[in-house]
Amino acid sequence: QVVAEQGLAETTVADIIATAGVSRATFYEQFDDKEDCFVAAYASVMERMLAFVAEGFASDDSDDWIERLRGGIRSLLRYLARNPVAVRVGIVEGFGAGPRARERYQRAVSAFFPFLDAGREVIDHPERVPGETARVIVGGISALIFNEAATGSAKRLPELLPEMIYLAVVPFMGHETAMKAMLGTGVQA
Repeated sequence: QVVAEQGLAETTVADIIATAGVSRATFYEQFDDKEDCFVAAYASVMERMLAFVAEGFASDDSDDWIERLRGGIRSLLRYLARNPVAVRVGIVEGFGAGPRARERYQRAVSAFFPFLDAGREVIDHPERVPGETARVIVGGISALIFNEAATGSAKRLPELLPEMIYLAVVPFMGHETAMKAMLGTGVQA
């Protein structure tokens, strides 16, 4: 909460313990320093994001990869739109939080790849899709989320679902199918 309000650079241990209502000794029993505390909070936020994607991906009983992907991204965007602290900590502050947070970010990002790489199973020539495609898609989607979150517009994130579906589908299935998927994606807050 403190990082979401003040930014990581401006947040102090005194701010954290005052908001949490714990003593300095209790804080240091749990964490080595402010960065250690942030990395723990960041890991928790990223795990929640992954859980929402996984839940949304699995919620469609269809074998249709696009429908399942749409469900996963929609679920993530709804979660972020309703949780400004999560979007601020997980997306905005996480990018500049130092090497430990960046390493945690890389691990978290990798956990999203299987949802995208499942697209290889539905195309005729999966070997034609470059190996780093999922990383590029997640990076693009993260950049779109960052832009909205950094300007205080996280509530608008669900409106980006059609474009995100296009970005996720086009490398695997081409422009025509991606356009059809995008146009068939309704925006629901």
